[in-house]
Amino acid sequence: MKNFRLFGEWLTLLGVTILLVYVAWQRDWVDRLDFALLDMVSEQRLDAPSEDIVVVEIDDRAVSQIGNWPWDRERHAELLNQLSQYEPDTVIVDVLFVDPSDAESDYSLAREVGAAGNIVLAHTFAQQTGGVDDLAPVWPIPELTAAARDVGHVAVRPDSDGIVRRFALDLVIAGESYPHLSLVALKGAQLNGGTSRTDLTDLPNEPIIPMLAPGAYRSISAVDVMRGQVPREFLQDKIVLIGATAQGLGDRYAVPDHAGRIMTGVEIQANVLSALSQGLVIDEASASWAGGVMFASIILLFIGFWQLPPQWGLRVSLVLIATLIGLSAVMIINGLWLPVFPAILGILLAYPLWGWRRLTAVSSFLEAEARILMARPGANEPQSQSGFDMVAQQVSLMRGLIGATRERLAFLRRTLSASPDPMMVFDGEGRAVLMNERAESLFGLKADWNGLTLNELLAAKKAHRDPVKQEIQTADGRIFLVASSGVELEEQGKIVSLRDITYMREAEQQRSEMLEFLSHDMRSPQAAIVGLVGLPAKGMPIEERLERIEQQARRTLKLTDDFVQIARLEYEGIEPEETDLSALLHEALDRAYPLATRKSISLDAEIPADPLFCEVDPYSFSRAIDNLVGNALKFSPEGRSITMALSRDAQNGIVITVSDEGPGLPPERVENTFARFGSRESDAGPSAGLGLAYVKKVVDEHDGEIAVRTKEGEGTAFEITLPEAREC
Repeated sequence: MKNFRLFGEWLTLLGVTILLVYVAWQRDWVDRLDFALLDMVSEQRLDAPSEDIVVVEIDDRAVSQIGNWPWDRERHAELLNQLSQYEPDTVIVDVLFVDPSDAESDYSLAREVGAAGNIVLAHTFAQQTGGVDDLAPVWPIPELTAAARDVGHVAVRPDSDGIVRRFALDLVIAGESYPHLSLVALKGAQLNGGTSRTDLTDLPNEPIIPMLAPGAYRSISAVDVMRGQVPREFLQDKIVLIGATAQGLGDRYAVPDHAGRIMTGVEIQANVLSALSQGLVIDEASASWAGGVMFASIILLFIGFWQLPPQWGLRVSLVLIATLIGLSAVMIINGLWLPVFPAILGILLAYPLWGWRRLTAVSSFLEAEARILMARPGANEPQSQSGFDMVAQQVSLMRGLIGATRERLAFLRRTLSASPDPMMVFDGEGRAVLMNERAESLFGLKADWNGLTLNELLAAKKAHRDPVKQEIQTADGRIFLVASSGVELEEQGKIVSLRDITYMREAEQQRSEMLEFLSHDMRSPQAAIVGLVGLPAKGMPIEERLERIEQQARRTLKLTDDFVQIARLEYEGIEPEETDLSALLHEALDRAYPLATRKSISLDAEIPADPLFCEVDPYSFSRAIDNLVGNALKFSPEGRSITMALSRDAQNGIVITVSDEGPGLPPERVENTFARFGSRESDAGPSAGLGLAYVKKVVDEHDGEIAVRTKEGEGTAFEITLPEAREC
């Protein structure tokens, strides 16, 4: 039920975040950020301006020398007549001739347009009379429309930030299609057999146009053309645009910063022509594709929230944000724009919301668990609750309660770890009427124990009873103490238990060793971890604190693992199988190679090339060799060498030697090298001696011998000898 509630919260927050992303996407909340990324990256897509495009500017000099704007149609006719002498491929006139002037001037201009045969004129759109949203095309005067090679629209629709970036190549109004001026000009140039252009059949309908700054394209003043002062090759076979650039004339639009922020209409047309002809346009990703990417990123984020540890939440968020920005940038460079900032907005809001919800859940959990623990019998509230805020105080309270519970659990474990004694129930005549499985196992009886006396049971086991000490010694050397339960049964019957004193004594010795291990080796790193956790927030940088906690935790894990391996070997023994010792030793060297490389220690092998098979337990034997090599690496100074050798002795036994050039064993370890809890401290760090104890145990299990040769300052060599009897 609790997990279902948490899943419901997760699912609800996921749905809210997806809804937020969708609304931000549809309402253009973060369009400016997407446009900023688009403008920044699309600049990298720009190429050199097309050499085929020339702008004839009606600039300040042309206006001052030819006459004030607007010019009469005769002046335009004169300009087109002079321009025709240079034989351009296509002439695009970015000037609107929508209102008639005197008939003779209109006729004169129409005659020049028709005579040239390569003139493309511009038209625009206007609001229909009485309409609200409907537009209607506004064409050049009929004479010019009929005389021109083609007519294209120059409508501009800025984005939501007021910047002009994209252009409708095929604007559909009331079911009618109106091609863009640049598109019809390029198609006409192709039809006229002019310079080969890019393929115009697969263009997006409303492409984004990367723009070069004003002045990037080749240009000439209209007055120079009219006076014939332009070199012929400057205009011949070129696409020529005519438009106003003089101050106060013509149209000007806001463009991206890298394009100069403000640009005249004719320069914009030049950019559109160049991008179309060079294939540099950028298409916008479809709504389904963009939505899929954005929503998939949100789902991935929440999967990370659900499946990964809390500390990974921020990392996943940052990685997703960087991935989305990088993906958008790469796609823009490759001609496709993918808006991603609605998803980034969702990530930026989802992370703190999820963190807040999880913090609330953790706080509630701590409070509830503290109440449960404090309500149990014998529970005492900790004397102090330290912490910066409520959560820290709750953690402090739980730490105290958990500590008390841990002590009770430790006591319970110690109590339950003692296996049940063999127990027997005797009637008033001293004959067995009931016994547990331990007793049956001890006497080796099944169903024939019923009615036997204790002495008869002991005789069957060939055990001797000492009536003075009330002890029983079995044939296999075990000693049991005969203890009465102290409960008198009917007709003087009793419950008798046999307590294995041998096991208790061994357990007592082992417990002593374990307590020594726990009280020093295991307690030290745990105490260090608790101390580091409890430091004030400003006492140590968090990175250093986490690093030290990790070191102490790893030390604890290493000690625990070593102790568990020894215990496992003691209780499970070994499983010998035919093993190639040459390969086993080479593998040990391979595992040690990374650490040896970091310490600049060379690993030398004196191992025969041919396989040498022997009946050993490969797992425990490999671990023992790893312990020896690991100790050699741990204590050897940098730049020294470690040698591993494999050979046969005079009795045909197997001899494995691991030697180093380290400082040698300290005197206290030389006395009892393989003690389970040996030297505590060394220059290379604390040690409980479990590694060498494990090696000794493995060698003993294989009926082998191990010897150590060490000299202070000259190194240490461990020599393992496996007898020929092991079928080596």
